[in-house]
Amino acid sequence: MSVAISVVIPLYNAGPWVEQTLASLRGQDEGLAQIELIVIDDGSTDDGPERVQAALSGAPFPAALLRTANGGPSRARNVGWQHARGTWIQFLDADDLLAPGKLAAQARVCAALDNQVAVVYSPWQRYAEKGGQWSPDGPVLRPNLGSAPLDGLIESANFIQLGAALFRRAWLERVAGFDERHRLIEDVDLMLRIAIAGGGFAEVPTPLPLCFYRQRHDSLSRGEQRTFVEGCMRNARMLEQHWRGHGELTTMRVQRLAEIYFQGARFYADTDVACFERLVCAIEALAPGALPAGPPTLRALSRLIGYRRAEQVATHYRRAKALVWS
Repeated sequence: MSVAISVVIPLYNAGPWVEQTLASLRGQDEGLAQIELIVIDDGSTDDGPERVQAALSGAPFPAALLRTANGGPSRARNVGWQHARGTWIQFLDADDLLAPGKLAAQARVCAALDNQVAVVYSPWQRYAEKGGQWSPDGPVLRPNLGSAPLDGLIESANFIQLGAALFRRAWLERVAGFDERHRLIEDVDLMLRIAIAGGGFAEVPTPLPLCFYRQRHDSLSRGEQRTFVEGCMRNARMLEQHWRGHGELTTMRVQRLAEIYFQGARFYADTDVACFERLVCAIEALAPGALPAGPPTLRALSRLIGYRRAEQVATHYRRAKALVWS
């Protein structure tokens, strides 16, 4: 097939995992016209780069290790795809794994797609460490965006793990790749901007997952909860602005955006009063009189005294409960 794929791996202090990640690329070139590997060392201070260099010496396809000063995963990925020659880009974090035949399975579909399709995606699954061994954890996750990518992407059940997708390089160029200001939820940000720009998404359904995401205890999404929440709110605001600007803010979309804002407000109620107030104002401007979906007690109290006061009461209750149990 005529599809050329570049695998881009950002590397930062991933020595304990990167060799297994690279091992998952073995055989991925079978049936492909061209494959190349680009690893970007983002200022690692461990032995990860040395491990990569040793592994690349025996790579069955063109491979390179690029070194940059630490600038975060978004910048490292941008450096990688901008150096790539492939028409499709496989982003793969240095601790995640591709299933055998992943690239070929998606490339067969890519070869028949028109240029309007920017992203193809497939099922994926989490990996967890149990007793010192990594193994599949939880169900196989099967995102399905349907014919309305923006509505699909905003649903958490449709989260497309970055490694489970292929990105058409031309569309990365069109939206300038990853926003290098962002360290978390930057993958969803990229996909939303592609969809807003008119890029299509195509599902490549498979019975088994094609990518495995290692859920490490020290992962960014676990260790930086506030940054994670801020990313979710940022993406929701971007969608609200887009839909408002195009007169496409339907009742269903208003409801979904309000639900996301309520989730953020609940987090900030305990941590940042100013951010909480801004989100409450955003909710009131978007959906006057809206009530949180849950918990049931908060929803009932919000109906009686308004959401702002109800959340303040809930915050005081949680703090008092924590004191009792401390």
